[in-house]
Amino acid sequence: MCNRRIQFQKLILMILSRNDKSRFNFWRNIALIFTFLVIICITSISVEASTDNTLTLFVKDVKTGNYLDGAMVYLDGAFIGTTGESNNAGTLQLSNVSIGVHTLRITKEGYIEVTKKVQFPDTKTVELTMNKGSLFLLNKNGYFPHGINVIFIPSETSFSCSENRKLFDSTYTVNENRFKEDVVAIINRTFLHLDKITSPSAPLIEDYQNRFNFYYYYNPAVHADAYSGCAGTVSDLYWKTVTFSDITVILYPTYTGVYTGPPCQPMGCYKSMGSGRNLMKAPADSTYLFDHEMGHALFGLVDTYCGNTYYYENSPDPNVWASLDKCIANAKMNNFDPNNCKQIKGGSSSLCSKPFWRWDPSPDIMETGYYGSFGSAATQRINYILSKTGSA
Repeated sequence: MCNRRIQFQKLILMILSRNDKSRFNFWRNIALIFTFLVIICITSISVEASTDNTLTLFVKDVKTGNYLDGAMVYLDGAFIGTTGESNNAGTLQLSNVSIGVHTLRITKEGYIEVTKKVQFPDTKTVELTMNKGSLFLLNKNGYFPHGINVIFIPSETSFSCSENRKLFDSTYTVNENRFKEDVVAIINRTFLHLDKITSPSAPLIEDYQNRFNFYYYYNPAVHADAYSGCAGTVSDLYWKTVTFSDITVILYPTYTGVYTGPPCQPMGCYKSMGSGRNLMKAPADSTYLFDHEMGHALFGLVDTYCGNTYYYENSPDPNVWASLDKCIANAKMNNFDPNNCKQIKGGSSSLCSKPFWRWDPSPDIMETGYYGSFGSAATQRINYILSKTGSA
């Protein structure tokens, strides 16, 4: 029981090897054996009682001081558990911790991860605080490694077309919950609703909804300006934090008045500023306009209205062609009616005419921006882009 069998046996052999047969020495030796045994047992029990290999961890919010449940804890790179599992708020007990220096890593959605070196058993209780982060994943089914990364950032400005001036709007900048609610709503009405506004003749990839990673960015010190430039601007601090976006969406609550063209600033706009720096702006209350700008920003669709915009043949799977012959050939190849190939004309001026052709009939959302749907040609293009992504 005392785990000292070897030492005890050695002592017995040593005593019995003596050629001392006197009664006094015999009982003295027995007493020595008993005393030695008691000392060993007491020492062993004391050591065992003092060996506690449990490390207790407490995790709190650095600003509020509240305990944080659901924080994921890693010890030396291995996942150990999450805080709050034992019904003790923000707490996790790590058992069987070996003597020595260990590395604790704590992660929690919406917070900046924390790492700390711990000398055990010198330190048996650790309290860590976590700062809220700026980037929040909104996916219900988790992160998709090969998904399209879409990040929303709130604008502190809107626009009044009736006054032809930029307006400061604090709707989002002082209310994170309102911003998050509007972001979730627009995601559900647009990205996750694509099968309802695309052509049934070219069905979307079955798991298309799982090919996006949606985030919102919220930092009280960093806001976007939807009306500084066509597609708006964000600060350099944002770009230093968000280095992986496929598209950054500047969302503002609403556009004041009705846009009827210059000199008013546009309600929505998309602009590419290089890899990882694609910007799109749109109001949260205009679903069709959002779909139109999303068509540009993520799927490379070209406007099919006649006006002051940019035209090109967006191969492969174009929705605009540089000649009538190309439009007809593509229509025949895809079993479309070649008679639907029409030159891009009209618009606000009957004299407007462009040397490009479209196939998708009206109401085409890339033509109107305020109603309609994506036609067969546009849907094929959307499917092409989605096929280059993945949910795993």
